Amino acid sequence: MTSPLRAFGPLEPDRDGWEAAAVALSRPAVDLASQGPEEMPVTMSNHSHAENWFELLTRPLWGLTGVTGPAADDLWPVLARTLARALDPTDAWYVGDVTHASQRCVEAAAVGHALATVPEQLWEPLAPKDKDHVAAWLSRAYATGVVDNNWHYFPVFAGHGLDRVGVARDPAAAAAHLDRIGELLLGEGAFADGPTGRVDYYNPFAFHTYALLHYRHSGDDRYVEHAASFARRFGSWFAADGAGVPYGRSLGYRFAQSSLWGALAAADVEAVPWAEAAGHARRHLAWWWDKPILDPAHRLTVGYLYPNDGAVEQYLTAGSPWWANKAFLGLAAPADHPFWTAEAAVPGPLVEPHPAARAVHVRDRQGHVTRLNGQARHPKMRGGRDAYAKFAYSSVAGFSRAVDGLGLECFAPDGTLALSEDGLHWRGREDPEHGRVAEDGTVTVTWRPWADVTVTTTLSGTVDGRHVRVHEIETGRTLHTGEGGWCVPHGGVDEAADGSAAAVSRGLRSTIADKGGSRTAEVIAPMPGTHLYWPMTVLPVLTGVLEPGRHRLESEIYIGRDVS
Repeated sequence: MTSPLRAFGPLEPDRDGWEAAAVALSRPAVDLASQGPEEMPVTMSNHSHAENWFELLTRPLWGLTGVTGPAADDLWPVLARTLARALDPTDAWYVGDVTHASQRCVEAAAVGHALATVPEQLWEPLAPKDKDHVAAWLSRAYATGVVDNNWHYFPVFAGHGLDRVGVARDPAAAAAHLDRIGELLLGEGAFADGPTGRVDYYNPFAFHTYALLHYRHSGDDRYVEHAASFARRFGSWFAADGAGVPYGRSLGYRFAQSSLWGALAAADVEAVPWAEAAGHARRHLAWWWDKPILDPAHRLTVGYLYPNDGAVEQYLTAGSPWWANKAFLGLAAPADHPFWTAEAAVPGPLVEPHPAARAVHVRDRQGHVTRLNGQARHPKMRGGRDAYAKFAYSSVAGFSRAVDGLGLECFAPDGTLALSEDGLHWRGREDPEHGRVAEDGTVTVTWRPWADVTVTTTLSGTVDGRHVRVHEIETGRTLHTGEGGWCVPHGGVDEAADGSAAAVSRGLRSTIADKGGSRTAEVIAPMPGTHLYWPMTVLPVLTGVLEPGRHRLESEIYIGRDVS
């Protein structure tokens, strides 16, 4: 494995450096895609192989469309020829017809955005018959139904592409999708990602990024202020070192997390001071630049901080990670734009409640971010409980996903409380109800792991790197309990005594302390491959047994630099 730093050299924090980075990351995908679907690696996915290959071909476009220098000149003819074959129904490489809510709808947005932005590269070089094929396929994508969530933007962007190349369309279709998007608004700049109501990175890298690009293409600003409102809170999701706090689905898109900052620049919307937007964007990409996320051919891998198919949802495949190219949308802003010229601002400590997002983000004095979480699990996504329903998530410590097997080592309860009837088979929070976020920065969640067990959990955090969890439990059965602090890499020093456990590794110290004194403290080694950040980890935990009745458990959790 290798990193972008080893593969491509240092990342320069200016527009020229970002152009070079966008091209360097895109080139391996374009080169492979141009060899056709048969050369596409077979990876886990619930989509067809042709759709997976089409992701590999089209997702780099989100970054390449802003490249104005000559670095990508040799890629555009290859992209145009391959796209023409992919959308030709008589060609062996044909990606297939666009059908209701198929994965092809997603990539139609990338094609539409690219045609609207650089028609001289993808449209004008095509032969007349190829133009007919592209127009017909994109017209079908424009008219086809989509999943009832952020996907409503995909036909809108197909329409922008059709407009730019002079293909007629019925504007009523896009209008209906845009109206539906408005019905998903929760308030405070947040949109529900469909009827299930999730607020995760699909708000910044889908709803708000698309709203700003839509405004750039059309002048329609109906959702621009919502994007700006969200941006004013979104900075709290980022640590001072650039890391985004990992939470929710599609984390395999990696640095797409920061696309909103570049989209603001592309639309020239100053939602926050440009120094703030630039700072988050530059530091975030730099944070990823030295991580082992590339394979030996310099292609993005499936995973998060290292290749790991177990850390992603069922729809991610070998072409999916290039959604990360959305981070380069700021390239649409010229070199003299303040997004590029401003001196990056450094964020300070804060406690930021966001009731509509059902979360509180705490950036501590060391610059790390803890998300105190009130959202419920996602029932349809692989790993949807761990990605959505843990009580806390950390920018410096990531989180784990449980795997099949017995014991806490397989359940990997970092950031949460686990309950069991036998000490082997564990349950976490799975109720569909979301928690409540108060303006004072506390989160309250009520959950019912069994019909005769009710738990009310209250979360609070401070800028010293600690947060507190209080669980009021009423149980009609005997329960084993296991509560985790934060994981650190395996191979350090562990200690446990008197109701407190600590693990120190690679300069990080993780502790959990039982404030009631009734639980046993220990350090466990979760199953390898369960963690987003490190292949092998250790985790401080508290364990105990509760008899039927009422109980109160309180713990204090810390993660930060080891200063011992």
